[in-house]
Amino acid sequence: MDRTKSKNTSRIFKPRAMRIFSSALKKKLVEEIEFKRLTIRDVVNLYQVSSNSVYCWLRNYSTIHSTGTKMVVESDSKETRIDKLLERISELERAFGKKQLEVEYLNKVIEICSDELGYDVKKKSTTMQSSGTE
Repeated sequence: MDRTKSKNTSRIFKPRAMRIFSSALKKKLVEEIEFKRLTIRDVVNLYQVSSNSVYCWLRNYSTIHSTGTKMVVESDSKETRIDKLLERISELERAFGKKQLEVEYLNKVIEICSDELGYDVKKKSTTMQSSGTE
C-alpha cells in the first residue's frame, strides 16, 4: 500500500504553458469543422485544447453555428413540398375551370330564357329578390 501512495505522490503536477491561438488559425479550424474536413474531437486531439474552447471558437467565428440561430429540421424536403404545392395548384385550377364553365352555362341559359320570354330574366330576378326581402 505504501508503494501506491508513493507512486501517486511522486507525480508532480506540471501546468501546461498558456498558449494563444491566432484568430486566423481559429477561423481556419472552424471552417474545417464546418466543411466536415475535421471533427471537434480531431481539433481537440491535434491541438491539445479543450472541447469547450473549440465550441467557443465555433460560437465566435462560425457562420453556421452562431448563437441565436435556429436550425429547422423538416421531414419533407423542399422538392417534395414544392411537388405537393404544384399538385394542389393544378387541382384548384381544375376546380376553378369547372366553376367557370358552370357560370358560363348558367349565363347562356339566362340569355336564352330572356330571348324566349321577351324580357331580361336576370334583371327581373334581382328585382324580385330585393323586393321580397324588404
